[in-house]
Amino acid sequence: MVTNSKIDKREIIFFDGVCNLCSSTVNIILKYENNSHLYFSSLQSKFAKKFLNSYGIISNQHDSIIYYSKNNLYYKSDAIFKILMHFKFYFKLMLILRILPKIFLDYCYDIISRNRYKWFGKKTVCYIPEKDFSYRFLDA
Repeated sequence: MVTNSKIDKREIIFFDGVCNLCSSTVNIILKYENNSHLYFSSLQSKFAKKFLNSYGIISNQHDSIIYYSKNNLYYKSDAIFKILMHFKFYFKLMLILRILPKIFLDYCYDIISRNRYKWFGKKTVCYIPEKDFSYRFLDA
């Protein structure tokens, strides 16, 4: 496990850096989150590969967003709901979807994930943050 006191205290979103839907989602998070508390890393980055490998996860598969907080990893709908907690109030209204069964939410997530390149497109290079936000990307 990668242990670094600075990293252990951060909340990190690992995302597919070439996916247009994922990159757009990162932009929405950066615009509407409450407190600039989240950090980001594309699943294709050296940092993500090393970090996730320390948890026994091979990051060659880029089919799920991964949310890291307090030495825990969250996937799919669980990750989405953890991320929504960082948004302003009106986005938090989407948390009502938690009343739906997790198996159904993850099934919907999987459908979108499998079709995201077809529906939303794919970049040839990984997401590059705007200068103002570059310090929040852990892609070294």
